[in-house]
Amino acid sequence: MRCRFLIILLIISSLTAYSQTNHSLYFNGNVGMNSLIYSIDGGGSKPKLGFGGKVGYIYHFSPNWGIGTGVGFSFCATNGYLNGAVVSFENQIDDQGDKYRGDFYFRNWQEKQTFFLAEVPVFIHYLYDFGLKKRREIYIYFGVKAQLPLMASYQVTDGEVEKKRHYYDWNCPMWGEMHGMGTEKNKGTSGNLSFPFDISASVGIGFSFEVSKIIDIYMGAAFDYGFLNLKQSSSGDLLYFDNSGQLQYRGILLSSAIEKANFISVTGEIGMRFAIGKSFTGSGVYSRKQKK
Repeated sequence: MRCRFLIILLIISSLTAYSQTNHSLYFNGNVGMNSLIYSIDGGGSKPKLGFGGKVGYIYHFSPNWGIGTGVGFSFCATNGYLNGAVVSFENQIDDQGDKYRGDFYFRNWQEKQTFFLAEVPVFIHYLYDFGLKKRREIYIYFGVKAQLPLMASYQVTDGEVEKKRHYYDWNCPMWGEMHGMGTEKNKGTSGNLSFPFDISASVGIGFSFEVSKIIDIYMGAAFDYGFLNLKQSSSGDLLYFDNSGQLQYRGILLSSAIEKANFISVTGEIGMRFAIGKSFTGSGVYSRKQKK
């Protein structure tokens, strides 16, 4: 059967002035570090472990080059932290009628932000076969991903708020467990987020190994960087008083403490690729010509 296929392929190749095209399907899983990166006084963001997967199609227009698309998902998380960030409320009045400024300092505050992305990549693929009797390839791909956030939320997991008062008449700060001052632990505040659509640049590199004439296993690493600002349009201080006069926490991504937030990830991936359709007659990624 294989000999008959090669004979037909050679006849067709001799009658055409161009190489036969090839197609492949692939799927993979990935795991690595990802984060929203943003700048904030008295704090910042740290990456956390995330994971994802992808199913895709590649159209090979030459033995080494192709273009492809697919659909994927990524589960991502960021650890936002505040340590020294302060929110102040001017012209407050205490029980004695004295005016003061209320200062609220975040200490070791940890806010976990999680989000789920649906992704559609458009990549250029390059593969170089350095094997002898079997395919062994270096692959590189680069392009963009359209990313649609489907679910996003935040939750405060640790930290406390230290409360101080600065009285104008006395020109000095006061603190201690009196008159609403002192330290208060976080209350596990949580809430929903709504991220906008994003476009990320993406590049990957790795190695693939033949396990059969039409199947390769591959593994490598990928890097993504989001171009668009994922900061929500809502603004206001990290802390605010609600209608009943109770102090509430707004959340980092919902506050005016940051101006922009961009997505970034570094992941390792492992997957399987299947050759389908007609094969190239020369050497290259999916040549089914028997190597000697």
